[in-house]
Amino acid sequence: MSGELAGTVVCVTGASRGLGEAIARAFAAEGASLVLGARSIDDLERLARELGDAMALQTDVRNIADVFGLVEAAVAEHGRLDVMVNNAGVAIYGPFEEVTEQDLDTMLATNVKGAFFGSQAAYQVMKAQHHGLIVNIGSISGRLHLPGEAAYGATKWALAGLTGVLRKEAEKHGVRVTCVHPGGIDTPFWKAMDYYPFPTDRIDPERDFLRPEVVARAVVDLARLPPEATVPELVITPVLPQL
Repeated sequence: MSGELAGTVVCVTGASRGLGEAIARAFAAEGASLVLGARSIDDLERLARELGDAMALQTDVRNIADVFGLVEAAVAEHGRLDVMVNNAGVAIYGPFEEVTEQDLDTMLATNVKGAFFGSQAAYQVMKAQHHGLIVNIGSISGRLHLPGEAAYGATKWALAGLTGVLRKEAEKHGVRVTCVHPGGIDTPFWKAMDYYPFPTDRIDPERDFLRPEVVARAVVDLARLPPEATVPELVITPVLPQL
């Protein structure tokens, strides 16, 4: 498929559904060569077949070997890696006093450890290439202090800090690093929630939240920038006039 990013090699974690799927579709529409990772291999392979020029690898970002294997597969297949999108994430909301050790460990392992080593794996390749873009998908919860999101917010603040430090180390090697902080996104994620950190009498995710395609388009736009331009952070929020 031809497009502005034709031939660009892109890795996306958590690509089987939601925002990750939207990011994969947006890059595919621009002609990128995709290497997709997710735990849900059936959904991932179905998406890869639909997109055509895409490789699907079962990837649990909590497992360092899986993350490095995803990047290694991209380089083995295409000879390089141009864009790494650390999108895989998990959220467990609830009052501070009800957060369990398991809840916190799950979010730290996915949201922080997964992105940390995903970035590390990609950076080792990109540093040697002297070019590349790493995009970490954070959250508005990593920029605000929101009730019910103590543990989740802690992981996203950590991710923002990681991204900022890596950006400083990477820029002299021609590698750009960005953290994208979306507000609420309308994905199936919300339908499985038992606890909502927002007033449900005033906010309806299907009506009021960002469509995943909007955030995905912004991620692709970052990859379109010339190598001498970078966006350290990008905050995208829905307009909620009823509040």
